[in-house]
Amino acid sequence: MKYGYFVRSTAFSYPDIRDLSIKVEKLGFDSIHINDHFLGMDVRQDRRESMLDAMMLLPALAVETKKIKLGQIVLCNSFRNPAYLAKMISTLDNISNGRALLWIGAGWFEEEYKAYGYPFPSPKRRVDEMEESLTIYKKIFTEDVTEFEGKFWKLTKHRNFPKPIQKPYPQLVVGTTGKRMIDIACREADGVNLDLWYRPNIEELPTRIEYINERLSKHNRDSSGFEISLFAMMTLIESQERKDEVIDRIIKNYPEGSKPTREHVAKNHYIGFPEDLKEKIKIIENMGIKQIVFWLGRSDFEDSIEIFSKKVM
Repeated sequence: MKYGYFVRSTAFSYPDIRDLSIKVEKLGFDSIHINDHFLGMDVRQDRRESMLDAMMLLPALAVETKKIKLGQIVLCNSFRNPAYLAKMISTLDNISNGRALLWIGAGWFEEEYKAYGYPFPSPKRRVDEMEESLTIYKKIFTEDVTEFEGKFWKLTKHRNFPKPIQKPYPQLVVGTTGKRMIDIACREADGVNLDLWYRPNIEELPTRIEYINERLSKHNRDSSGFEISLFAMMTLIESQERKDEVIDRIIKNYPEGSKPTREHVAKNHYIGFPEDLKEKIKIIENMGIKQIVFWLGRSDFEDSIEIFSKKVM
């Protein structure tokens, strides 16, 4: 299992993000991932949440780290012209000596689009644009001169040098749980990241993975070279009383009429003692999950990341 750490840019200063990134590299994590948002989730901005730009943060972190992969969770395809984003990823890969990742999604946060003057198209249009962008990324990364005319973008005599250090290009992953986007990822990308942050359900994973493997087979893709990853939150606890409190809080956050049982939450959410989390990760690894990207929620331990690296990884 590969481990990626979600380094949240919300409400953290750059020195905090830098220090955390250096720390998780020293602890043996494979990658760090920055969220790509311009606004915090507090849409009224009552808390005036800090939010640093992902594609400006990552080159800075490239200078401060040595070997950890530098990724996103995930980039919003709507925010950057795909030809320009290909240039940014190529630059990041050169600065970091081959450590850039390109993890991307179709976008969803309507308030954010409106706040920054972007049109907010229909879900179909956003997915269509992302699908076309995947073709553009791969062409720009591998061709000396790109000529392209699609439904949304036209490139004339496009040139992108230097090329990424990684060949043929940095890992290209689509973040989604939707069937159409999974199908696109299985045809065009190197992997899919299943976003199960708010409603994780380990019992449903085999069905999702079976669908991914069906799509890979349909598109004549080798599943051994395709990475299925998971995005989740984990909570380390040190007492049963604390575990009960966390479970109660999770149930409270579910809408009325769809609240799960305590047994369901205990089984399907990533909460527990280190040995509990280690067991759950082994279960999903046996299902076919190759990487987990996560953030440790409020913990009973003073240094939960270090505890996790020593007792779970």
